Amino acid sequence: MFTAYHAIMFAVLLIGGAGVIFQASSGDDSLVKNSIQVKSTKSQFDLNTY
Repeated sequence: MFTAYHAIMFAVLLIGGAGVIFQASSGDDSLVKNSIQVKSTKSQFDLNTY
């Protein structure tokens, strides 16, 4: 039996899930903009010596 309560709960879950997905996807863009620069030193490890 599908009542008004079930329709409201389904709508809340659907909108909440879409909000979480949208917020997570917009968070990925902020990571690209605020990338951390890493200094790399010259490595002495050479695969050709093995």
